[in-house]
Amino acid sequence: MNLLLIRHAQSANNLLYAETGSSEGRHADPPLTDLGHAQAAALAQFARSDATFGRVTHLYSSLMRRSVQTAAPLAQALGLPVQGLALAHEAGGIFGKDEAGERQALAGAAHADLLADNPALLWPPELPAQEAWAGGFEHYADDDRVLQQRAAELLRQLRGHHAPAGEVGETVALVTHGHFTQYLLREVTGHGSAYFRVFNTATTLLTLHGPDMPAEWGPLVGWVNRFDHLAPEQVSV
Repeated sequence: MNLLLIRHAQSANNLLYAETGSSEGRHADPPLTDLGHAQAAALAQFARSDATFGRVTHLYSSLMRRSVQTAAPLAQALGLPVQGLALAHEAGGIFGKDEAGERQALAGAAHADLLADNPALLWPPELPAQEAWAGGFEHYADDDRVLQQRAAELLRQLRGHHAPAGEVGETVALVTHGHFTQYLLREVTGHGSAYFRVFNTATTLLTLHGPDMPAEWGPLVGWVNRFDHLAPEQVSV
């Protein structure tokens, strides 16, 4: 299976932190900024003529609004639906803070609401069709194994669907998040403490062998943090 990881475009929270160095006043489930929409459009335009994107057979997205919005123009460019993936959310999930500053779980958006951002979005079949996504809230500050376990399960599921035994399988793209991408890459490469810089809408290409292939057949890393679809003034962290 070829896996093309895509970090979402600039969100309102990304901009807030870039401008203030603080998360005070953050959105629980932020939308894209104007720059973020421009980044997503640039990625989609690039995808129309790029050989790797031309081989994408399935497009997945986190159920967080910024990823769903990022995937919308890409889906149109590729002529593919966007399959929502509940496991692909950012570390910590959707949360607010109480008066004491403690994180409190919040629900995500419902399918009907997210369709306004991305008409191509398909709801995960395991989630109730008429209900909001639970939001994926998780504690990880003192023990991040929950993130590594979620990354491992997501990769296991994708391999099961798209990497038949003995074959390279299909090329799938996943719009996900900067922090969670670290755990996906650590799971794939075995570098448990490495940090991989990924800019907004940057892509990372991995080739993963099927579950029945020899363990010594490690992954092929095509590239990490490719963002040449962006103009210099469009690059953001």
